Amino acid sequence: MSTAKPLTVVVFGATGNQGGSVLRTLAEHPESYTVRAITRSTKSKTAQELIAKYPQVQWVEADIEAPESLRPAVSNADVVFGVTQFFQPSVLSAVGTNEDAEFQQGKNIIDACVAENVNFTVFSTLPSAKKLSNGKITEVLHFEGKYKIQEYLLAQPIDSAIVQMGIYFQNNIQGASWNESGDAVVISFPGDVNRKLPYADVNRDTGPYVKYVIDNRDQTKGKVFPVSSGYYSTTDIANALTKVTGLKTVAVELPTSVFGDKDLQGMFELIKTHDIFADSPNHLETNKKVPFEFTTPETFWKTSGFQGPPK
Repeated sequence: MSTAKPLTVVVFGATGNQGGSVLRTLAEHPESYTVRAITRSTKSKTAQELIAKYPQVQWVEADIEAPESLRPAVSNADVVFGVTQFFQPSVLSAVGTNEDAEFQQGKNIIDACVAENVNFTVFSTLPSAKKLSNGKITEVLHFEGKYKIQEYLLAQPIDSAIVQMGIYFQNNIQGASWNESGDAVVISFPGDVNRKLPYADVNRDTGPYVKYVIDNRDQTKGKVFPVSSGYYSTTDIANALTKVTGLKTVAVELPTSVFGDKDLQGMFELIKTHDIFADSPNHLETNKKVPFEFTTPETFWKTSGFQGPPK
């Protein structure tokens, strides 16, 4: 029986998708981790539900846009998991005049970790669209901000590692609809529905991968880890829904112009022609080392409980 003291792990974004997945995964192992969850308000509905479900988790109110709140939040932590949020009002309203609005969120977390000499920091980022496209696609700010966070963290005098999530399977639920006759579920995608892309389940896959990175930090430090079970097309995902539920499905291509947001338009233009994980061509082999079966299209539909969009 191990007598090692549990690691104190600070989890930012604890009420969100990625942070919530990390919280749930680590909270299942109280003998190994003491989880300190960070949220702007412990009174929010989601925070209250998590507090009730995981009473052993410590909760701290802090704001990644308020640097003065962050050093106390990470004080005496062994590990910090950091994540930022581009699609929130404070960032979206700022990017018109300050393209570094999201980067500043990450920098605030990292600076606090450096100041408090945190032993190991794991951050969720994305690759640079500008770099992947050789400078042709420049307006995907939520990629560029996260990539800048990555480069800033890896240059700091603390041990760290990076995870990069694949395209969320959840996007297929958000965009699902019924066809005009109401007898088939339309799974739409702004691009070639037969192009295979790296997918991941943000709620199911993030936590186990971050746990692996933390548990093997002597080997993972300084490295970037794309997270995906494999490459799947919209047609593959639609066919999996039919196989799991029996629902008739159809995969439909949409123009990228359906998104008024230039950032999203740029993202879909990028993935039309570029593999977002091109800099890590062996990542699927690396992922096999993680003691977890990552989500496939069939697994996603089985675990999501999806039975069709509302009529």
